[in-house]
This record gives sequence, C-alpha cells and structure tokens, in this order.
Amino acid sequence: ALAGGREGGGLDPPVAGVLPVEGRASSVAGCPGRMAGDNAHRRRGGGGEAAGGGAYVDKGVASNHHASGYPSGKVAGVGSGRDWSLQNRHHSNGSIQPASVDKNLSVQAALQGVDEADEPTEWALRCAAVVLENSQSSRVESECVLAKINIWLAPSVTRQALPAIASSALPVAVVSAIRKYRNEPLTAALCCVVLVKSSGSTTGAQAYLRAGALEEVGALMDRHPLHGGVQNVCLLALCGLMKDGGAARQAVSQGAVARALRAMESTAGREVQFNGLNSLRLLVENGRAQRTGLQEAALRAKVAHQNDDTVSTAADEVLAIVTPRFKEVLCWHWQSGWCKLGPRCTYAHGPVDLGQSRMLGTGPWPG
Repeated sequence: ALAGGREGGGLDPPVAGVLPVEGRASSVAGCPGRMAGDNAHRRRGGGGEAAGGGAYVDKGVASNHHASGYPSGKVAGVGSGRDWSLQNRHHSNGSIQPASVDKNLSVQAALQGVDEADEPTEWALRCAAVVLENSQSSRVESECVLAKINIWLAPSVTRQALPAIASSALPVAVVSAIRKYRNEPLTAALCCVVLVKSSGSTTGAQAYLRAGALEEVGALMDRHPLHGGVQNVCLLALCGLMKDGGAARQAVSQGAVARALRAMESTAGREVQFNGLNSLRLLVENGRAQRTGLQEAALRAKVAHQNDDTVSTAADEVLAIVTPRFKEVLCWHWQSGWCKLGPRCTYAHGPVDLGQSRMLGTGPWPG
C-alpha cells in the first residue's frame, strides 16, 4: 500500500494496513521465497556471527541444544527468556533499563524464535530485536519479522505488551532498522509503523527517544520528501514520540516543524494533512515552536477537506493557537449574505462557529 504513495502521496494507508497480513500466513516460515537463499549463503560461510554460540549450522547440532548454541529449553520456553531479560535490565538502584541486543544469538535461531511465537513474550521480542539489528539480516527477513510484530501488536494485546516492549531491546533495534533501510521506503515505513504501535506509553516513547528515533524519523522524511506513505507514517511517529514538552522541544530543535509543513505541501492527501496538523499542534503547544507558516498550512488543509469534519476540526485547533481571536466574532460579510473567503475566513460564520471557538478555548462564554 505504501508504494502507491510515491510521487505525490496518492495513498495514505492506515497504520494497520501498511502490509496486509492474515494470521499465520505471514509467519516467518511462510514469507515467499525468502530465506532459503539467505540461509544457504550462511551455511556456505557467506556470513558469520561473533564468537559465543552464534555460528550458522546445517546439521550436527547436539540434540539438547538449539542452533544458536543455547540449551533448547531457552528457545522453547518463555521462562528462560524472562530470566535472561531480568538479569540484564536492572540498575543497582532497582530501576529497569532497556535490554541490549543479544549479540550471541544467531539470525537463523532468532528467526525461528519469532516464527514460533504467537505473542510478544520477552523471548520473542529478544529474537525480533536480533533480526532487525543484525547487519547479516536480509531486507526480506526484516520485513517478515516486522509483519509478525504487527500481528503481535493487535489492539487487544497492545496495552499489555507495551511495558515489556519498552524495557526490551526492540526500540533500539527498530531505530537501527530505520537507519539501515533508509533507502528502502517500504521497509523503513514498516519500522515506523511498529514504532507507532509500540510507543503508546510514556516509557515506550522515552525508550525510542533514547535510541535516537527523532533523528532517524527526520532523516527518513528528508530522504523521501515526495513519498506520501512515508511522510504519513513519519508524522504519526512524531505524534507518538512527543508525549511531553521535553520531547516536543527536542523535535522543534531538530527541524520537525519545517518537515511537517513540507509534507503537507507535497500532498493534499487526507491522512498526511490530518497527521501534519496534529504534529504542528503538539510542536506549538508543547514544544514552543515558531508559528510562521502554520496558519497558511492549516487554512490550506481546511479548504482541501472542507467537507471532512475531522480534518476541519484539527485545522481549527491549530488556527485557534496561531490566529488572534479566532472565530470569536461573527463575520460581517457572512451576515450580509456571502463571504468570499469561505473556509479560509477566521471569523465565525454563524452560531455554530462561535460555539466551536468556545470549545477550542478561544472564545468568550456568554454572561
């Protein structure tokens, strides 16, 4: 779906629809054609792991050990993964730090672990992070793992999974994958989708910020300025990362306002306009961004989608911040019968507009 957003952003896919997947059809073992060649290449010695149990093997592994070099019980069960994670995540003061990516687990073993997992257990997240972060992983392997993570992050389980993701190595690995696949818009956008769906909590957003997500999302927007799908998911990612004033001010300092305005100028697509407006509102409200150009961008979005209440409301929220006395006074031209500015007018066109200004917090309440 993201491919259709190239050169003008004709398609602005919803988060859940970037890569259509259905159940086990998108399992790592079922991705078409994929890993047979990659694994054969590794078995021939075309890629290796660091010492410590990560060698790629075809046959001859002891029956009580997995190909990764770990005892088979650690691969099959969640308990061992939990033990490993807790041992590596505690500071001396008792707080939990993000886990580091396991350098001793082979990509082949990690792929198997992802394929066998039906939910984001600590072991599954550990395996997914290895595949995404490892330089030996192919693009197809990474895409399949990203698709599997999207299945794990179904709305019914996302809330319960967020704390485990925030304290796992996945945020670091996802940001690393965005950097790695910066020239592959579909793959990088899939990474952003995972970021959006897994950063719903404050701790999750902070984990991604520490990993450098703002920098990589901004660089991805710069690399594909005319790709509507990429711009859309990057704007969504910006909104998800700006959970507090500190993150918003950091985004402002890195040029997020200019990037959001450029994305909205490059395409009139509904999703880009809506997510761009939300980004600008957060950047101004929480990040103290300069307001130059925001009024025109909001008015342009409102005109392009004047029959869409959702986009119009988002535009009004930005206009209420950057326009003095927005919709507080009835438009004289409208009262005379016609206002040539139409949706671009910043005065109220009737009682509904006046009421809307009060809802936005800009207009006076009657007596």
